Amino acid sequence: MNYSTFDINNFFIKKDSTLPELVYPLIQHTLEQYHITKEMLENVAVTFSMIDAETGLYRIANVPASIEYKKLRPEYPDNFLYALVYRFKLPQTSKAGRYLGEFVVDFIPSGNNGGCGKIKFPVDNVINIQISDSITKTTVI
Repeated sequence: MNYSTFDINNFFIKKDSTLPELVYPLIQHTLEQYHITKEMLENVAVTFSMIDAETGLYRIANVPASIEYKKLRPEYPDNFLYALVYRFKLPQTSKAGRYLGEFVVDFIPSGNNGGCGKIKFPVDNVINIQISDSITKTTVI
C-alpha cells in the first residue's frame, strides 16, 4: 500500500467483511511532535474503539489492536514506519453505517525512560469508518 496517497482519516469496508485491515500510519512528524521513540513503541498496549456516528453507542470498545513496522513505499527499501492496525471480526461489520474510530496507545514504563501515558490517534480527529452494504451475501456452513 502506498501511504503517500492514503487517506488516513477515512476508511471503507463492506458489510460482513474482515478485510481490508484498518491501518493508521504513525508518520515521523507525529512521532517527533510527541517525542515518541522507537524504544517506547516496543513496549506499548494498543486498543481500538468504534462508535456508531448516529446513535453514539460503542460498536467496539477498547479491543486489542496491534502496532506493526511497515514498509512505506516499495520503491524505497529503507523507508519504514510504524502503523496501528486493527482487523475487524465478522460481527463488527454486520451493520452498515457510518462510525467513528480511534486507537489508544498506552505506553508502558520500562528502564530509565521514566515516562508512561496514553495517546489517542488520530490526535485531533477521528477515523471516519464507512461500512457499506455488499451485493454479495456469504453464509458460513
